[in-house]
Amino acid sequence: MTYEALAEASGLSRRGVIALERGERVGEVRTWYRVARALDVSFADFMKVLDA
Repeated sequence: MTYEALAEASGLSRRGVIALERGERVGEVRTWYRVARALDVSFADFMKVLDA
């Protein structure tokens, strides 16, 4: 998935998606929830991956 596609699907900006990936932005829980939904992954599974 491209940054543009993820940004559009999650309602975030392209710059915001890149900042999250790079760790330049922590992001609120609701932000991560939106990313998980955009990726069609359960929030619980998504959080497990982030915690690893």
